[in-house]
Amino acid sequence: MMKLLPLLLTSFLLGQSWSNYLNSPIKWTIGLTNGYDNNVLRLSEIEQKDAALDESILGGAETFDSHYARFSLSGLKNVQLSDRKKQIQFYGKVNISNYSQNKNRRHWSGNLKATYRWGSYRKLEYSLRHLDSYYIRHYVDRDISTDELASCNFTDREQRILASYPLQRRLWATGFVSYTQRYFDKPFTEFDLDIVSTTIRISKKFRGFGTISLEGTYGVAENITFGKTANASDLDRSYKHAEWYIPISYNQGFFGLDDIGLSLRRDVRLYKAESMGDPLHSGRSHTEVKVDVWGEKDLRKHFTIKGKIRYRKRTTDSRFDWVSNLKTFDQVQAWVTLEWDMIYDRY
Repeated sequence: MMKLLPLLLTSFLLGQSWSNYLNSPIKWTIGLTNGYDNNVLRLSEIEQKDAALDESILGGAETFDSHYARFSLSGLKNVQLSDRKKQIQFYGKVNISNYSQNKNRRHWSGNLKATYRWGSYRKLEYSLRHLDSYYIRHYVDRDISTDELASCNFTDREQRILASYPLQRRLWATGFVSYTQRYFDKPFTEFDLDIVSTTIRISKKFRGFGTISLEGTYGVAENITFGKTANASDLDRSYKHAEWYIPISYNQGFFGLDDIGLSLRRDVRLYKAESMGDPLHSGRSHTEVKVDVWGEKDLRKHFTIKGKIRYRKRTTDSRFDWVSNLKTFDQVQAWVTLEWDMIYDRY
C-alpha cells in the first residue's frame, strides 16, 4: 500500500494540473447560411436544353437551380500549456444542408481538428472530415440496364496532416498530406476511389494590406473497385490531378466591410481510362476554374455576417466533340452566413 501512495499522488497532481489547463472557455459558434445555386446538377447547355423533353435528366427535380439553407454548429477550445508560447487547440464542426428545390441534395457534413502551436506560424495539425451521402445526380445503372436511372451519391472520409513554419518575417510555408476515401452508394460502387494528395502553400502578410498566398497540389486517385464488381467496373476510373490556388485577402476595410477577398483556383484532371468501346468515359480530361469573391463584417462583438459569390467553369477535353459539349458546364453560387459566437466558461 505504501508503494502505491507515490503513484496515486503523482496521478492526482497530474490530473489536477491538466484540470487547470482544461478549465478554459469553449467558444461555440452557430451559423445560419442562406444560399443560391443556379446549376445544382452541373448540367451542360445541351442537357439543359434536352431537359424539357427528357424529365429523367433532372432526376425528379423541377428546376436547374435551387435555394438552400445550412445550419452549422462549431466548438473551439484552446488549452494553454505551461510555456505560454505553446498551445493545443481542439475544434469540431457539423453542418446540415437543405436544398429547397432539390430534396436529393440534402446532406450533412462535419470535421474534427486537433492543433499544436508553439509560436507564430508554427503548428502541427491533424484533421478528420466527413461528407455524408452527397448527391451528384441520377445516372443509368449499366450493370442491370441501358436506360434505368438510379441516384448517385458518394461519401467522403478525409484525413489530413498539416505543418506550418515561418521562413522570414511575416512569410511562412504550410504543407499537408491528405488521404480521402471517396466511396459511392450502391449501385455505383465501381467508382470507389482512394485519393492521396500533397499540398504546399507559401503565404505572405503585408502591413497595411492583408495576406497573399500561392498553393500547389498534386494528387493521385486509385479506382479500388476496378474490375471487382459487375459489368460497369471494366473501365478504370483512376486519375491524376494538379491544382494551383491563389487566395488574396484585404483587411483594411472596404465599403463598410472589415475584410474582403478574392481567390483563383485551377484544377487539371487526367483520367486513366482508355476504351474505344466507351467514348463517353475514356480518353478524357477536364480543366476546372473557380473564382471566389467574399466579404466579412462584424456587426457586433459576437455577431458576424459573411458573404461569398463563386463562379465555376469546367471544360472537358475529349477526342469526341459531343463528349466535350456534354460534360462542359458552368455554375454560379452565392450565399450569406450569419454567425453568432458564444463563450462557455462555467467550470
